[in-house]
Amino acid sequence: MLTTSRKGILIQQSPAQIFLASGETARIDCKLSTSQYIYWYKELQNGSLHRIYQSYESASAPHEKYSSIVNIPAKTFTLIISNVQRNDSGVYYCGVAVYVHPNFGNGTRLIVTDASEPSLSILVPSNPDDAELPPVIPLLCLLSDFTPLWSAVLWDTGEQVSEGQMDTGAIDGNGVFSVWSLMTIPSATWNQKTNCICTAKESSTGRSINATVSKETGRVSYPI
Repeated sequence: MLTTSRKGILIQQSPAQIFLASGETARIDCKLSTSQYIYWYKELQNGSLHRIYQSYESASAPHEKYSSIVNIPAKTFTLIISNVQRNDSGVYYCGVAVYVHPNFGNGTRLIVTDASEPSLSILVPSNPDDAELPPVIPLLCLLSDFTPLWSAVLWDTGEQVSEGQMDTGAIDGNGVFSVWSLMTIPSATWNQKTNCICTAKESSTGRSINATVSKETGRVSYPI
């Protein structure tokens, strides 16, 4: 449960993250120390917040996508998102305004995916053939459109198998959730044309997918 407060208002928002398939129903809870209403927002790609709904202690306006449940004794407001689709993926916030000062929960990330298997790719930095290599080569493994069962990512650089450095992930404009795994290898190892393998494993079945790159095949570039 995530908690934030300002000007004496305490907001507890949960859960932090939800994975759902298309057609399912999302529920996001916000508990307030005091308030008779709450606003609901969805974060846009430019970082701004778009108000999508308002829950009242007495009654809330009908909406084809959003509805709410209000538990007055518990001071809990629940946003219900019906029939979720890919474009509903995003980060949602609850918030109130007290004496002009806005107060928000810490957000709930909703991820909608119907993919039975994620996609996996490796990006390497571009480097002219005659240019001197840096001391270490950064490699990025991109895991996209996955469920929590596929969240384990491993690197095999020929010398060791490790997890690399994972970011917290992001949702793109198409509603696809992706995470990066960063691995760095010595340039000497890269010059030996070593195959570097990134593998994602499904915890429940043991299935795995992988992507491989080496100095000879690594022609895809990303900005550094």
